[in-house]
Amino acid sequence: MRVIVLSCVFLFSSIAGANNYIVARLAPTKNVVVRSEVSGIVNSYTYENGDDVRQGEGLLSLSAKDYSLNVDLSKYEMDVSTSELEAQEKQLKRYQSLFNKKGVSASDLENQLRVTNISRAQLNVNKTKYKIAQRTLGKSTPDAPFDGVVIDRGIELGQFVSVGDPLYTIADMSQLKIRFHLLEMDFNKFKKGDTLKVTIPSTGKSYTGIVSVLSPAIRESEPGFVVEVTLDNHDAELNPGLASHVYFGERDAE
Repeated sequence: MRVIVLSCVFLFSSIAGANNYIVARLAPTKNVVVRSEVSGIVNSYTYENGDDVRQGEGLLSLSAKDYSLNVDLSKYEMDVSTSELEAQEKQLKRYQSLFNKKGVSASDLENQLRVTNISRAQLNVNKTKYKIAQRTLGKSTPDAPFDGVVIDRGIELGQFVSVGDPLYTIADMSQLKIRFHLLEMDFNKFKKGDTLKVTIPSTGKSYTGIVSVLSPAIRESEPGFVVEVTLDNHDAELNPGLASHVYFGERDAE
């Protein structure tokens, strides 16, 4: 098996001449800013910086009285539409019976059919409004998108939050992403799936990572070929931001 000696790199790499190393930092594999989808005042929040969160757990609660009233209003409108449709459907059956007995004209029957169809469409519209109102109410208590750790709580009690404002930053710490750039002269030293020896000077330990991304081309906005390595961190021994040295000494392993 082919092994390359490497240490962690994040967004920046510089090979230092005779010493042949890269200076870099660790980053989480997933780092998401949870933003508000509705506006309101922060009534309560559940987690502080550094707390573990589970996917689906509520992060905070915004003032939801207006959204709750909108759900009630939509429900009442749907109930009215349901009653109206039931009445129009009964009227349609009556017209159909009269038409068969030549009691109403064809135009009267067609008009009643049109009114009934309009009532049915209006009920569908109000059902959709009711579902939207329920979804909007649910957005006042946003959930964690995945298992992770709170990196930043961006809200305070009583704070007014607008649509798009950051609420929490959550990171997946179970794996760390190691991202760096390579120049043309170093690109052929790596292959996707390579086993990498990752060393962190601050811990004095070595770890094993896998090359998960190997860009086939250099983007105009990038200083070189992008390489990403994933590193298992289920024991939470490492943290994002740790400084590292990446040694390029290549060796063979059994």
